[in-house]
Amino acid sequence: MEATDIPRQQDAQVTGEVVLRFTGTLDKSEIREGFKAAGAFRRLRWFAATCALVIALVGVRVDAGGGSVNFVFVALAVVYGSVMYLVLSRQGVAKALRVQRDHEGAECVVDGTGIAAVLDGAEAFRTGWDQLTRYHETPRLYVVMGGTGLRTKALILPKRLLTAPGEADLLGAVLDSRLRRA
Repeated sequence: MEATDIPRQQDAQVTGEVVLRFTGTLDKSEIREGFKAAGAFRRLRWFAATCALVIALVGVRVDAGGGSVNFVFVALAVVYGSVMYLVLSRQGVAKALRVQRDHEGAECVVDGTGIAAVLDGAEAFRTGWDQLTRYHETPRLYVVMGGTGLRTKALILPKRLLTAPGEADLLGAVLDSRLRRA
C-alpha cells in the first residue's frame, strides 16, 4: 500500500480561523428571552427594590417616644419601584431593538479568539473567550455572558439563524469546550 498524504484540518479553536459565521436580526421576543436568561431583569428588580426601600426609609422616624411611619413615603416607594422596573426593562429592550435597526443584517463571527459582531462591514466589537464566563441555552437561543457587576455582557445568539445542518450543535460544542453552562 502506498502512503498517501491526507491533509488534516487544523483545529479552528487554536488557529483563530472562523468556526461559524451567520447573519440576521433578533426579534423583540428573542431579546426579552435573552435578557431574562442573562438575569438582567432579576438584577433590575433588585435595583428597583433597593431604591424603593431607601425612599420608604426616609419616611420612618424613630425617637425616644417610639417610632412613626409616614405612609405617604411608603406608597411613593411602592409606586416608584414598580414604575422604575417597568420603564427600565422596556427601555433596555427598546434600546437593543433601536441599535439593531440602525445596522440591518448584523453578522456574528465565532472563531478561536472569541465572538465578534460585524456591523456595516466593519467589526463593531470583539469579545475574547477570556472575557466570557458562562452561557445559557434555551430552546431558541444561546445567551453568552461575561464580565461582572455593572459591566456584565450578554450576547444573544438565536439558533434560527444557524441554518446549515449541524451548525447549532457545533456552536453548542464550541461553547461547551470554552465556557461553563449557567
